[in-house]
Amino acid sequence: MIEYSSLDAGFITKRFPELKAQVEKETKGHDEFLAHVVFANVFNALTAELLKKDEYLHNDTLDRIFDMFEELSTDGDEETKNLVQVTLIEHLWDDKTTYSRASELLGEHTKELWNDIGSYLRTP
Repeated sequence: MIEYSSLDAGFITKRFPELKAQVEKETKGHDEFLAHVVFANVFNALTAELLKKDEYLHNDTLDRIFDMFEELSTDGDEETKNLVQVTLIEHLWDDKTTYSRASELLGEHTKELWNDIGSYLRTP
């Protein structure tokens, strides 16, 4: 099980070594790892940007992002699943393009969290 309290910079940089500098920037000067803040600042704009590209279905980074979402949704504790739902995928409901394209890439467990968002947000 992936416990929210175990999430740290290494969790991200192990999967995305190319984001190491950004992760270091986001964590610099903090005594504790602020998962919602760091994950949002590292992944939200990047995910939306990649989803808006024509080749989004063939983008390795985007595939790895959605694989991470699924891993966290499948193996995470409740706080970790909340991180995925509220911080990482809810913002994709802000735009019609990111909404429709993200829904194509969701794994089984991430899709459950996605569907929960529909209980409190309207489809764009």
